[in-house]
This record gives sequence, structure tokens and C-alpha cells, in this order.
Amino acid sequence: MAYNLLKPVQIFTAQSMGVTLTSGAVEVRNQDNIGIQLHWTGTPTGTFAVQVSANHNEDINGNILTAGNWVSIPLLPAIAAAGAADDAYIDLNQLSAAYIRIVYTRTGGAGSLDAFVTAKGV
Repeated sequence: MAYNLLKPVQIFTAQSMGVTLTSGAVEVRNQDNIGIQLHWTGTPTGTFAVQVSANHNEDINGNILTAGNWVSIPLLPAIAAAGAADDAYIDLNQLSAAYIRIVYTRTGGAGSLDAFVTAKGV
């Protein structure tokens, strides 16, 4: 059995959580299962959202051909930074969107964020 894998892509590297953040887009076309790992330090407070787009498009070099529209998908339970260092993992199954990105909306505090996206298609 062959697998279609997306090796981990780092979307945030020691990014300051003193502001609202939006990652670059990650193409997840042909992937059945997507995982997003978040790790933050410090005392940030804010919420995380996964946004998807069906009409965003990039070339093989990451140049945006069509900016597209982005929609937040429900996360249950919601993922939030609650004023202390922590980790979170978001597991998305059977996602139909071609692209995803992560948005952190800051409400207070400060910290540093690392995040990775990985995926596989079976």
C-alpha cells in the first residue's frame, strides 16, 4: 500500500505572539488526514483558527496566482492560548479544501509560537 505524504512543513518559527498572526498557505490537495502541531512559550492569550480555501492558488514556487477567499472551520474543542506555555494538536480528517492556513488572534500577553503542518493521503 502506497501513501501520499506531506512531510512536516514549519509554518511558524519562533514567531512573536505579541501580535495577531496569519501563516502562509499550505497546499493539502489529495491529502486525507492533516495534522497541525502548535507549541508556544511565554504567557500569550488568544485563539487559534484553521482557515481553508478552495479558490486560493499558488505555483510550484509558492507565488500566489489567486489570493482566494478564506473561511474558518469549526474546531471542537476550540484551541486557545490561556496565559501559559502549552502545546496543541489539531487533527483534521477528510478535509476537502485545497489549501489551509493558521490564524492566531491575540487578546493579550506575549510568547513565541512554533507550528508545523503534516498530512497523508491513503
